[in-house]
Amino acid sequence: MSEASADPAQLPHDARRAIAALLTNRFISRTQNGPAWQAILTYESEIREHLANMFLMLDIDREYEVAFKRQDPSENAPRVLRRDKPLSRDASLLLIHLRTEHLYADSLDEPVMITRAQVIEFLRRFREDDDGDEARLERRADAALNAVVDVRLLSQSPDAAYLYTVSPAIVPLINEDVLTRFESYFDRAGRASARPEVAPQARETNHA
Repeated sequence: MSEASADPAQLPHDARRAIAALLTNRFISRTQNGPAWQAILTYESEIREHLANMFLMLDIDREYEVAFKRQDPSENAPRVLRRDKPLSRDASLLLIHLRTEHLYADSLDEPVMITRAQVIEFLRRFREDDDGDEARLERRADAALNAVVDVRLLSQSPDAAYLYTVSPAIVPLINEDVLTRFESYFDRAGRASARPEVAPQARETNHA
């Protein structure tokens, strides 16, 4: 661990770049930003101290190799982070689905993948008015996919436009508490919109 001061003028260049990356990105992962990830591990205490001076906290998930900043929850701490624009209903449902899929893939040493066709079939169970139009359902799926790509929790394959890789950051960013809270909405949305003749049976899941 470095002995450098948390004064940004005294921090090593790599540490300063890592702080800049944390401040300008939703999260840092080893796979997407290896140098910043390594600097966060090397200068963890200094980066934590610098963020604390800004009323921010550093979260590091070493299992999934992801780091991100959080607002200091103290009552008297000023709000530094801008609140994210809420995701659409479909994008929120897709996020929950992708996070749940990771429960099945945790023991696999390979990326979690999903196809556009699978997303279309997933959203088919959450019917909206006029969803008999297949083209409208496909537009819903594309909008949800694009929204999750925009927050960097999905990446589209450069070789196959229909194929997407799920970022491992989805696990620490949507922790068990958040997942449980949103799954109640997930269930209500399914019950409210499902039509018995088309709604598939949801798979059972076991949560750690």
